Amino acid sequence: MKGVAIVRETMAASVAVASVAFLAGFVLNQRSIGLGIALGLVVGAGNGELIQRVIESRTPFVVSSILRMAGLSAAAIAVAFVIGASPIYLLIGVALAQFVMVAVAVRQGLRA
Repeated sequence: MKGVAIVRETMAASVAVASVAFLAGFVLNQRSIGLGIALGLVVGAGNGELIQRVIESRTPFVVSSILRMAGLSAAAIAVAFVIGASPIYLLIGVALAQFVMVAVAVRQGLRA
């Protein structure tokens, strides 16, 4: 199923980009920024799985989108407070994960 492949590839690509962000943060001596963006990417990558569940449950997509993104943002902010990082960097990571998901979906669409 194409949707499952998109979710799987999104998670893998987000983890790869998170690894780069994490390492770049250490190399550039900006550890909290790199860690925040990396964790945000991982949190945001879960959006694909949540979308799959919404589609399967036949919940109205508009309502679920607002709740889903609010939930992911709240999770990112909670993680930021737990690790003592600025929430903005985690939210940037969540946003980057959405761009990764779009890129993966476009790549899948072009292959079809």
